[in-house]
Amino acid sequence: MAEAVAFPVLSEVLRQASERIAKKVMEGKKLTDTEVIILLLDQMNRALNQMSKRIDIINESLSERIEDVKVTLDKRVDDVRSELGKRIDDANARAESAYRDLKGDIRMLYQEVSSIKSVVIDLLKERLGKS
Repeated sequence: MAEAVAFPVLSEVLRQASERIAKKVMEGKKLTDTEVIILLLDQMNRALNQMSKRIDIINESLSERIEDVKVTLDKRVDDVRSELGKRIDDANARAESAYRDLKGDIRMLYQEVSSIKSVVIDLLKERLGKS
């Protein structure tokens, strides 16, 4: 919390000191080393403030872009999920159809085998009866 208060206060102190020093320069007076350092600190502070604002703008822009990508990605995932669901349903329908077809074929084969079995039994009875 102290830092949150200290930075604006220091910025204002530097700004006011820089204004006084600028007046001194306009009057043609020579600056002390401390005054030069204060001017440099004020310039650095302004540069940092500008950089902070640019970073905030970039951060906001990136957040918007990330949100846009998230929305696009969510939509793409939903589309793929829907398409996969349709494909799975189609595959299940084909498998069910193939199962019914095979079940019918097996019944027919069972009937044919039973019929052949009956014919073989009848032939065997006939041969045994002749002997």
